[in-house]
Order: sequence, then structure tokens, then C-alpha cells
Amino acid sequence: MLRKNKARGKLFSVVIVAEGHPMGGATGIADKIQHELASMEPKVTVIGHLQRGGSPTAADRLLASRLGHAAVELLLEGRENIAVGIVNDEVTAYPFIDSITKEKKPREELIKMASILAI
Repeated sequence: MLRKNKARGKLFSVVIVAEGHPMGGATGIADKIQHELASMEPKVTVIGHLQRGGSPTAADRLLASRLGHAAVELLLEGRENIAVGIVNDEVTAYPFIDSITKEKKPREELIKMASILAI
């Protein structure tokens, strides 16, 4: 895909890598790109550091308070191995195992939009 994008005249591409990727994470993939596509200059940014930056907003503080409160209440009830999150503006608890075993496919309209914006 990187070769194809370069042939189309794109000036850059963005590659997103999940933590713990078997190829060595973002740095390992950047090394492979540099080795196989010498004309490209990969740059690695660990987004976790960027997304944690800045001062929290009132909404951030409220979200943290809601989730923290729910987590403590669930622990006091004796529930464990669960995660808390927000679904339809409601605090929801679900088993950790679901987060690593269930697949959720991306919405087709988002895939189409990504394809269109990549032109």
C-alpha cells in the first residue's frame, strides 16, 4: 500500500500500529519500511504520550469521576475482572475477556470515507 500511495503521488502515509505488534511495534515496522523502501523516511510517534498531554477539561474530570466511582462501587460489590466504560452516556460494566475475544468490525461508511479521503 505504501508503494501504491507513493506511485499515486502522495506525499505521506500514516501507519497505525497496535502496542505489542509481533513485528516489533511501531519502531520495528519503521525499520522494515526504511529497509525495504529506502526512498521513504519513516517517523515514529508514540501517540499515547500525545493524547495524555494538555490540561483536562471539565468533561474529562466528570468522565474520570463517573468511571472511578463506578469501578469502586463494583469492587465493593465483589465484582472483578471487569472494565467500566460509557455506552450511550451510561456507565457500563463488561467482562475483560470480552475486550480481547469479541471482534467488532468497523462501520462500512467509515471504511468508505477513509478510502475517499486517501485520494
